[in-house]
Amino acid sequence: MEARVIETAREALADLEEYLLVASERPREARPADNLTQRERDVLALLADGFRTAEVAERLSVSEHTVRSRVRTILGKLDARNREHAVAIAIRHGAV
Repeated sequence: MEARVIETAREALADLEEYLLVASERPREARPADNLTQRERDVLALLADGFRTAEVAERLSVSEHTVRSRVRTILGKLDARNREHAVAIAIRHGAV
């Protein structure tokens, strides 16, 4: 009886080991926010904090045109409808 319990436990451990090996080799599902550059993340973080374009530009020492351009790029990369949607996506995926 004891030998049977030990054998069952070994089989269960072998199954678990195989599962973990397969799971570790499986590629991680890409998240939309993974494609953002650090500067785009900086812009997004400031937007998440409620800053407007001019305020973001001032804090990052860039022009408002640059901020608007980065926001357009962020919207495209995240497939977001607007700034608020982009912030929501970033928060959901831990990007900000």
